[in-house]
Amino acid sequence: MKFITVLYSLLVASPAIAELTKEELRAVIREEIAVSEKRTREYIDLKIDGLDRSLSARIDAVDKRLGDMRLMVIALVGLIAAAVAIPQIVIAYKERDWKEIRTEIQQLREMVEALQDVSS
Repeated sequence: MKFITVLYSLLVASPAIAELTKEELRAVIREEIAVSEKRTREYIDLKIDGLDRSLSARIDAVDKRLGDMRLMVIALVGLIAAAVAIPQIVIAYKERDWKEIRTEIQQLREMVEALQDVSS
């Protein structure tokens, strides 16, 4: 916008144009273009920095969510393992108890049979 204003004022001011050479006019235009490019680059850099900060914040949020999900998966695997293992442990313990009881019953039967043989 500034470039257009300078160019317009140069064209309107005809006595000033008469005194400027083509090279001087080109130098003024180049200078205005350089200033405009500098402002555009600064604006783009600010936008890129803003996007970078926004993207970093989103990446951090996603990383935190993934960490929470990992913990939930580990907890769920532990819960499933416990749900499968505990009944198996209880069954094995009860089987051992039943085995001991069966052994004791067998011993008592043998004693009773021995006593019956002795008493007869």
